[in-house]
Amino acid sequence: MQALNIPALVIALVSCLAMASLGGLLAGKQVTGWFATLRKPRLQLPLWAFISVGGVVYVLDALILYRLLTGVNDQALRIVALTGMYIVMLYNELWNYVFLGWRNTFAGFLGVLAFLAPLLILQVTLLVSDQFSALVLFVYLLWVIGYDIPWAYTLWKLNPPGVRQGMESIVLSKDRSEEETVT
Repeated sequence: MQALNIPALVIALVSCLAMASLGGLLAGKQVTGWFATLRKPRLQLPLWAFISVGGVVYVLDALILYRLLTGVNDQALRIVALTGMYIVMLYNELWNYVFLGWRNTFAGFLGVLAFLAPLLILQVTLLVSDQFSALVLFVYLLWVIGYDIPWAYTLWKLNPPGVRQGMESIVLSKDRSEEETVT
């Protein structure tokens, strides 16, 4: 059994923590703000489950990063795979901004669809560089195809951007007028 490579482990963990922090910053308070006002699909997970799935994804990402840093001997292949992994991780976090920051369910749906391209490229790269990591990523790919896409599609259909944003502005202006009446 190989000894644990502490520098590689630190890089993998810090990378995942940095991405999770970025995702949190990009999501802001919209998860409990705008998102909470949306009509939810039947297959909507509770917030704690979403957070749990995110945690599992970060653990899988850290595992893949560690394996790429320590187990891929071909330097060019390792660089390509690591670049792909960081692109997928960054895209995943930027989706928070597109969906929540823009408050747009259609953009969120398109973002999930577009996410398939870098995810599939990474999947192929891992098949060549590290089959175990490819298997780990395949589990996430199945999640994206089996849950994320249908969820995002249904959420968009239940909350078309123009209609939902119009309702939200009515609620916000009503709240503001009530605040002005109280003060």
